[in-house]
Amino acid sequence: MNTFRIALANLRFPSTPEDSVTAAQQAISQAADERAGIICFPECFVPGYRVTAKPANPPDPVFLERAWSAVGAAARKTGVAVVLGTERVVDGARMLTALVMDRDGAILGFQDKVQLDPSEESTYSPGSGRLMFQVGPRRVSPSF
Repeated sequence: MNTFRIALANLRFPSTPEDSVTAAQQAISQAADERAGIICFPECFVPGYRVTAKPANPPDPVFLERAWSAVGAAARKTGVAVVLGTERVVDGARMLTALVMDRDGAILGFQDKVQLDPSEESTYSPGSGRLMFQVGPRRVSPSF
C-alpha cells in the first residue's frame, strides 16, 4: 500500500505578518520531520486573518511575494508540498486564496475562495470556479 501523509497546520494566530511566515517555515520543517508529503495551512494564515478586533494594513503585494518566496524555499528545502492560506489582490480586488506549491517550491496556482461568509463580504471579493492541482502523484483541490 502506498502511504501519503497530509499535515494539517494547527497553529496559533500569528502576531504579525512576519511571524506568520516564520511559523509557516517552522511548520513545514516539522511536517518534513514527520514524513508528510503535503502540509495545509488555515485560511489566510499569511499574512494573518483580518479580524475586526485586530486592525490590519491593506494587502501588501511586495510582502506577499517575499512571503510566498520564503515559504517556497522551505518547501524546496524539505521536499514538502504546501497549500498555504493567504490573500492576494487581483484587478484591485482582495481575495482569500489557497496558494498551492509543489515539493520543489514551484507555485502551481491559486484557488480563490468562492463562497464568502457574510462577515467577509466587506473585506474580500469572491473567486470563481474550482481547480485541481497535481502535487507529485496526488491531485488536490483546495476548495473553500
